[in-house]
Amino acid sequence: MFKALKGARHARPFAPWRIVVWLVMLLAAVGFVINTYGAVIAAGAIGSMSPEALAAGGPDPRVLMAWSLSYSLGAFAVMALALGTLRWREWGRRAMRVVAGVLAVWAIYTAVVAFHQWQEIGVVLGQEGLPPELLVRGVKARSILLVGVMLKAVSVPVLAWLAWALGSVSVRQQFAQPAL
Repeated sequence: MFKALKGARHARPFAPWRIVVWLVMLLAAVGFVINTYGAVIAAGAIGSMSPEALAAGGPDPRVLMAWSLSYSLGAFAVMALALGTLRWREWGRRAMRVVAGVLAVWAIYTAVVAFHQWQEIGVVLGQEGLPPELLVRGVKARSILLVGVMLKAVSVPVLAWLAWALGSVSVRQQFAQPAL
């Protein structure tokens, strides 16, 4: 009785690209939450800094707030596009191809910057006479940078593959079927 009410379902084959789109959406959600919280903290800092402190050349929390809000809006857009792709919308597939390419390029750029920072910290840590607490913090920061570089090195080919897979004929044909 209920099968007749649901209508005919079109079975789609297993699609590994959907797993990658889910991961992109989840990581964008994490970035959205973290940067929205950062914008709230920056808003509090804007209210608490005096004009004299800003004039003295201190860090401007408005820059942090602008960056955090921009990142949050971008992360929200990525989440919406990923969701559209997961819901088998053609516009989502086309846009997600572009997003995957942009994220791959961004990962390359940030990996290169982080690698240079990793090298610079290594040079500083190689100097004699560093206080032990600074040495411990530097080694920890250097390790975190290296893990980040390795994760980005893995993400670049995965994102490039996603951009390619979403443009392949077999995936385009799956999107031509009626949405569930």
